[in-house]
Amino acid sequence: MLGIKTAISYHIKSHLNIYPYRRYMCKHNCIFIHIPKAAGTSVLHALSGSTKHVQRDHCSAFNFKSADKKRFERSFKFAFVRHPVDRLLSVHRYLLSGGNGTNNKRLSALINSEYKQFDDFVLNYLDSMRLHTEVLFRPQFSFLCNEYYEVMVDFVGKYEKIDQDFKVVADKLDLNTTLPKSNVSKLSNGSDVSDNVREKIFDLYSKDFELFEY
Repeated sequence: MLGIKTAISYHIKSHLNIYPYRRYMCKHNCIFIHIPKAAGTSVLHALSGSTKHVQRDHCSAFNFKSADKKRFERSFKFAFVRHPVDRLLSVHRYLLSGGNGTNNKRLSALINSEYKQFDDFVLNYLDSMRLHTEVLFRPQFSFLCNEYYEVMVDFVGKYEKIDQDFKVVADKLDLNTTLPKSNVSKLSNGSDVSDNVREKIFDLYSKDFELFEY
C-alpha cells in the first residue's frame, strides 16, 4: 500500500508547477536552461505557445537537478549559448536601454551614468567578482556544467544558428511551431571591439570559449 501511495504522490508531484519547474516543462517533459541574452524569451514563447509575458527564470542545470533529481533525469534538457563577446555587447545595450526596469534598475542607472561606452564597461567595471554576482554577467558554463565542467544537458544549441538548432528541439519535443522572434537582438561580429577589450573578455569567459567552441 505504501508503494502505491508513493507512486501516486510522485505522479501528482510530477504534474505540478513546482519551482524551478514550470507548466510548459511538465507538458513537454523538458527542461529549458534560460541563459540571459541568448534568445531565451523566444524559446519560452515557443514552448508555452503564447506571445504574452512568460516568467523568465535563469536557473542552472544544478538547480533543476537539486529540486527534483528523478524529473531532471527523465526530461529532455537543453539550452542555447551565444558568442561571449556578442552576448556581452547585448547585455550592455540591454542595460543602457533600462534593463527590465525592476531588479536590475540600479545596475542600469549605474551603467548609464558611468559606463556608457562598451570598452569602459568591460575594462573598468567588469571583473571576476561581478561576473558571478549579477546573473546577466554570469558565464554560460555556470548554468550548464557541474563542478567538473561537464555539460549536464542533452543538447546545446547556438544563438548564431538559432532556427536550425531550435528545429532539433522542436522535433525532439514534437512541437508544431517555428521560433518567434521575441526580444532577439541582431548579431554583431564585434569588429569594432578593441583588442584589449577582446582579450579581457576572453580571460573572463575562457571556459565559455573553450567548452562551446567559440
